Amino acid sequence: MTTKTTVALTALLLAFAALLSGCGAKAPEVRPVGEDIACETAVVEARELPVTVTAVGSVEPETRVHVSTRMMGWVSELHVAEGDAVVEGQRLLTIDDEDMKAKRAQVEAGIREAEAVVANAETMAGRFRNLYEAKAVSKAQLDDVETGLERARAGLAQANAARAELNVHMGYLDIRSPMAGVVTRRMVDEGDMAAPGHPLLFVDSLDDMKVVARLGEKNVNSVSAGDMVTAHVTSLDRATFVVEVARLIPSANPGSRTYDIEMPVPNDGRLRPGMFAKVDVTVGARRGVVVPRSAIHERGQLKGLWTVDAENTVHLRWVRLGDPVGDGVEVLTGFEGGETIVLSSAKPLAEGDRAVN
Repeated sequence: MTTKTTVALTALLLAFAALLSGCGAKAPEVRPVGEDIACETAVVEARELPVTVTAVGSVEPETRVHVSTRMMGWVSELHVAEGDAVVEGQRLLTIDDEDMKAKRAQVEAGIREAEAVVANAETMAGRFRNLYEAKAVSKAQLDDVETGLERARAGLAQANAARAELNVHMGYLDIRSPMAGVVTRRMVDEGDMAAPGHPLLFVDSLDDMKVVARLGEKNVNSVSAGDMVTAHVTSLDRATFVVEVARLIPSANPGSRTYDIEMPVPNDGRLRPGMFAKVDVTVGARRGVVVPRSAIHERGQLKGLWTVDAENTVHLRWVRLGDPVGDGVEVLTGFEGGETIVLSSAKPLAEGDRAVN
């Protein structure tokens, strides 16, 4: 017999011996059905559950100023850029003032002329008063001179008023920030034409922010100022806020037919205007069944609950689960309330076991 044949025969004998040994192994123990097992049980109760809808929106500053001017002219100089922090009264941009300088020269010339006329009228009035006392002129002639003096003074007052008005207009050429904040958007560049009423810059206060969400017309009557909602800024970690509805705009947006609701949110330094947000809004209530998570029994993809019948026998009932509710989860099918379920047991349960305290 060759060596290879000997090795093969030896391996075959060893395998056969192992098979015989396995056949003689003791079978796993199967415990009897209907065993009494200590269990903690509870009665399932149906309760009121909130009906919520999700409104989408965005983060916006609580205070936003659209900086504009009352004067038309070319933007001659920009003093800030987008993202710059500004303080109240800081210069933002300057509009070309060449036209206003020409008008100022005209106004100043008019004031000098009016002052000269007043000085001459006052001199003339003084002379006529002396002549009237000397009986050299009539009362009517004196009155005419006095009237001329009043007209000269009125002309000077009008010229000074024109200068004051011009100074106000000149103030609209040097645009300053009305509040402390951040320049979040610039609508013009140097050389652009600034028109009255058109926004030039946006200045936002980032200390106080708000979430503006859009609610459908079906649910708008279920929400009012003072209601509590949950706002999620989805792009940030741990940016969930339970906040109060501050305002509900009573008029719908023409395009979307939705209504804006506004909620102030605290800014921890991460919130920025324009960030996407979702708001969970409670719009009603319904009846539902909620059970503790610990009572759920899982077998593969199936989920069920151990129920206890009148004889304290346990039965596994498969269910369909819904959304989490606090520390529990809603049961959508299989339960209506009043059933007894097993919360925990001293050992794994089997169909037909009896739950005992």
